[in-house]
This record gives sequence, C-alpha cells and structure tokens, in this order.
Amino acid sequence: MQTGFGMLEAGTVRAKNTKNILLKNLLDACLGAIVWWLIGFGLAYGDSNDNIFIGTGASGFAIHSRDWAASYTSEGYDWAGWFFQFTFAAAAATIVSGGVAERCALGAYLIYSCVIT
Repeated sequence: MQTGFGMLEAGTVRAKNTKNILLKNLLDACLGAIVWWLIGFGLAYGDSNDNIFIGTGASGFAIHSRDWAASYTSEGYDWAGWFFQFTFAAAAATIVSGGVAERCALGAYLIYSCVIT
C-alpha cells in the first residue's frame, strides 16, 4: 500500500517535491512501525482485563516478557496480527500525506504521523 500511495502522490506534486513526498511515505512506514510497536498495538488491543474502549494493560505494549514466550511466538499468529494491523495504521497516516503534500514541513508532518499511527 505504501508504494502505491507513494507513486500516486509523486504524480500529483511538482517535480521538485517528488523526493520529499517519497521520503514522507518511507518515513510513514518506518516511524509507523516503531510507534505502532511501542504504543499503538497496546492501546488498540491491550489485554483481557481492560475496559471496552481502549487497551491499557501492560502486556499489550512493547518489550513485554510475554512477547518472547514460546507459546506466544511459536506459531507466529500474534506477530502476523500485529503486522496486519500495522499496515492499516501506516496507511491511515499515508492517506493524509497526500492531502498535505507541498503544504506541510517535514518535522510537523513526522509529529503528526506519529500521533495518528
């Protein structure tokens, strides 16, 4: 999805801004993965003792000891679920990058991208 959005946005901006928009799309994926791993997945899913609105249990956030347990990683379903949801979180940030193409500074955009992811 990131590549498709990148090509679409590169075609809609002036030639001098093509590298800028492609860098924003690449950073959406890279920063999006880090932010989704550290914070997003835990907020979205949490654990079974959380409220129905938002996840807050420590086991859903990054670098928890449960992540390295054999029962958690042996089949890979949990990591596959994480990756599947990450792609949608990163795509949400990338969609908006097309709307603010040529209108937003890189630093402000990266802050926004971290917040939306």
